Amino acid sequence: LVVEDASIVATHLILAAADEGVDSCWINFFDPEKAAEIFSLPENEEVLMLLDLGYAAEGAGPLPNHNSRKELSETVSYL
Repeated sequence: LVVEDASIVATHLILAAADEGVDSCWINFFDPEKAAEIFSLPENEEVLMLLDLGYAAEGAGPLPNHNSRKELSETVSYL
C-alpha cells in the first residue's frame, strides 16, 4: 500500500497547491537510487515520486500531444 498511499498524498498536495495558485508536476521518470543518494536517505527509505512546485512561465502548458488518445480498439480487447 505504500505506493497507493503516496499517490493519495501527492494528489492532495497537488490540489492544495493549485488552491493556493501554485503549479505542480508529478515526476515519475527519474532514477530512484540516485534521488535517494542525493537526498541522503537512509537505506530503509525509497523515493517513489518527485513533485515539483512553483509558478509556470507565462504561456507554458502541456505538450501538444497531451490530449491525444489511441482508439480503444488499439489498447483494449474483449474476452
